[in-house]
Amino acid sequence: MTKNLLVLAVGLTAAAVGLQAQETKSSYSVTTDFTYTSKYVFRGLKASDEAFQPSVEVSAGDAYVGVWTSQPVTKSQNNEVDFYTGYKIKASEELSFEAVGTYYLYPEAKAAQIRESYEAGLGATYTVGGISTSVYGYYDFRLEAETYQASVGYSLPLKDLGTSLDFTANYGVVKATNFDAAGLDEYYTFFGADLSLPYHLSEKASLVAAVHYGDSRQIAVVGHSDNFWYSVGVSVGF
Repeated sequence: MTKNLLVLAVGLTAAAVGLQAQETKSSYSVTTDFTYTSKYVFRGLKASDEAFQPSVEVSAGDAYVGVWTSQPVTKSQNNEVDFYTGYKIKASEELSFEAVGTYYLYPEAKAAQIRESYEAGLGATYTVGGISTSVYGYYDFRLEAETYQASVGYSLPLKDLGTSLDFTANYGVVKATNFDAAGLDEYYTFFGADLSLPYHLSEKASLVAAVHYGDSRQIAVVGHSDNFWYSVGVSVGF
């Protein structure tokens, strides 16, 4: 999406948040997260080695806005800051739809690297019998990239421990005509899986430990990934 459209989307979401807050003052919620990850892999491509990834999200009703960042431990690797917004619509107890917009910023990008990009997406999630499936489509206007991703997840309750074991798997396709600063055409597939164990420290705070796998195929650019990694994070809601 262009910068003007992104600003409009953020403005509309902020307006919706403000309106809902006036109607139900208790509808606001703020979630902060601070995660350490041994690798940062995005859509099957390795972006950096170990990194700290703090974030904050504000939501009201079905609307939300947030900021997420990845700060690599190795100084020679670029950091990333994502500003995002979205709106969810629940069609039924099982089915929901979501519209999202993200502005990706890479403040330390070199002259030959992409410094920013803008992406919009639409998706649907269907949950039945404890199994959640989703399909999303994204378009990055800077990279001229189409991304289609499907995922499935299941949460296994561990009642004796007061927690759950959460599993997700995903598969996606990326087709871009302006993939990097040189205008490279790119087509590749990616897939991965995540296994996480959340532990509730209190009513509003959780500790989450997870292991991940990500891989990609038919990729020509630097960053091809075939990685296992792990992450540990603390999430606090207000």
